[in-house]
Amino acid sequence: MLEELFIKSREFIALNNQVYKRYFLTIQSLEHRLSIIVGARGIGKTTTIAQYMSLHYKEHEALYVNLDDIQNTAQFSMTEIAEEFVLNGGKLLCFDEIHKYNSWSAELKNIYDRFGDLKVIATGSSALQINQGSHDLSRRAIVYTMVGMSFREFLELHYGFKFSPYGLYDILEKHVELATEIKKKIEQKEHKIIPLFKNYLKYGYYPYYLSMPNITLFLQTLQQNINVSIESDLLYVYPKLNGTSIKKIKTLLSIIIKSVPFEPNMSDMKKAADITDDRTLKEYLSKLDDAGLIKLLMRNALAMKSIDKPEKIYLANPNLMYTKEPDIGNLRETFFVNQMDNYYKIKQSLSDDGIFAGKSGDFYCEDKYTFEVGGKKKGFSQIKDVPDSYVVSDDLEIGIGHKIPLWLFGFLY
Repeated sequence: MLEELFIKSREFIALNNQVYKRYFLTIQSLEHRLSIIVGARGIGKTTTIAQYMSLHYKEHEALYVNLDDIQNTAQFSMTEIAEEFVLNGGKLLCFDEIHKYNSWSAELKNIYDRFGDLKVIATGSSALQINQGSHDLSRRAIVYTMVGMSFREFLELHYGFKFSPYGLYDILEKHVELATEIKKKIEQKEHKIIPLFKNYLKYGYYPYYLSMPNITLFLQTLQQNINVSIESDLLYVYPKLNGTSIKKIKTLLSIIIKSVPFEPNMSDMKKAADITDDRTLKEYLSKLDDAGLIKLLMRNALAMKSIDKPEKIYLANPNLMYTKEPDIGNLRETFFVNQMDNYYKIKQSLSDDGIFAGKSGDFYCEDKYTFEVGGKKKGFSQIKDVPDSYVVSDDLEIGIGHKIPLWLFGFLY
C-alpha cells in the first residue's frame, strides 16, 4: 500500500513545490500534532502542503494522501494508512480534501489518539466545521483559515518584488511614507502601481492564474471552481442538502453576482430563488459565505450570519466579479472588504469578522475607524463630522492626510 502512495506523494511534491512561499508559511508554524487548513478552492492550500513537506521533512518521513483519489480510499481507511506509515518510520502525514471522506472526523480522532508521535496536516473546504463532524475535534485540532493572495503577494509572485506587510495602524498613520516607498520600488522596475493594481483586481487573488495561458481560460476555470464549491463541496460538508437546495443556492449566487454589493431585500431574493421562508434564505446565504464565495457584511460582531439579516452582500473577492462586467464602484468596495476581512482572519483579532457595515461611512472596524471608499475625487462630505474616519480612494498613487490610496490596503497583514 505505502509504496504506491509514496510514488504518488513524490509526484505531488515535484509538481507542487513552487519557489514562492505564501504568507501562510511565514506566520503559521503548524507545530501542533493535528493541524487543519481550510479555505476556498484555488487559493493554494495544496501547494502550501507540498512546500511544507519539502521544507521540513526528508522524502521517506512525509506522505501526502489525496482523499479525493478513490484509489487511495477504496481499500484502506485513513487510520490504516497512518498505522502502516508509522510502522515504517513516518513522521508527517498530510491528508488533502478531508471533506470528501465520509468519516474524516472519526478517523482523525483515532489517528490523533493512537499515534502520539505522528504529525498530521489536513486540508478541507472553507465550509468545513470541525465541531459538526461525527466526532468533535475542537479539543484536538488547531484550525487555520487560509485566504487568497493579497495585492502585496501578487506583486511578489508575478513581478518579483519583495515587500513587507503592514498593520492597519501603520497604514492609517504612515500611508504617505509607505506609499511613496512602494511606488519608488515599483517604478525602478519600470512599472506603475495603478495598472498593476487593476491587473490584481482581474486575476491576482488566485495563484493558479500563472498556469493559465490567458485570462479567458482563467475565468472559465474560476467559474468551474464556483460550481464545484456548490455542487460538490457543500454537499459533502452539509449532507442534508439535496439537489433542489443546491439548485436554489446556485440561483441565489447568480442573483448576487448580478447585483453585488447591495443591501438585500429578503422578500425579493426569496421570490427570485423560489425560497419559502427567511430562515432558509439566511441559511443558504451563510453557506455561500462559508464556501468562500460571498461575504455577508453584518451590522456588528453580535449579529449571526445564519440568523440575522446582513446589511450588505459582496462577492468574496474582486476576481469573482469578472465573471461578468464589474461595476467600478462595486469592485472598489469588494477589494476593500476582502483585504480587510482577510487581515482580521489572519491576525485572529476580535472576531472572524473585523469589518462591518458603517453607520456613517461605508465601513467601520474595531469600534473605532470609519471608512468611505470611492474614486480619486472622493471627498469627506459623508464623514466630515465622524472621528477616526478616512477616505479610501482608487486611482490614487499617494494620499494625503486622512485620504489613503485603495491599493495600499493590499499590504495589510
